[in-house]
Amino acid sequence: MKNLESLVAVLCLLFVLGCNCQSDLFNRKKKVDIDVSTPTPSTPRPTETPEEANSNLKTGTYTGSGTNITYNKKGDFMLRIDSVDSSGNVKAFFEASNGLYGRAKMTGKITDEGKLTLDGTLDDDQSISISATVSGNRISAGYGLADSKLKTQSGNFTVTRR
Repeated sequence: MKNLESLVAVLCLLFVLGCNCQSDLFNRKKKVDIDVSTPTPSTPRPTETPEEANSNLKTGTYTGSGTNITYNKKGDFMLRIDSVDSSGNVKAFFEASNGLYGRAKMTGKITDEGKLTLDGTLDDDQSISISATVSGNRISAGYGLADSKLKTQSGNFTVTRR
């Protein structure tokens, strides 16, 4: 029950903060001109698994850096996308290091518009929620943490697929 309360607190924190660091990314709309006179076959690239063919998110390891805004600390981030199914369900693994710490198995969803949400529990029992935008091989994210006493932290990171 405490983890559920913590998760709710983290989600509320992310909504309250409005992910200001990501607001430009979330509000952008891409314009795409499509030439309907020449149909293009939609076949997955050879490196894609069937589950990835309909997804904006590719499996693999994404690495980069970010900041814990609450404590003004920088660190490295790794987000490994283990699976993405045709319904947009995602399984992932998160790790922060080099000044920040935490590891968690995570689950969530990716929308057709490239909005990614993930939730999990860190090794130290803090709940973590990630709200991100996926663009090509880059993920730009805001995150929130909450412990069992509902003490919260937030930050942001950007990772790129290797």
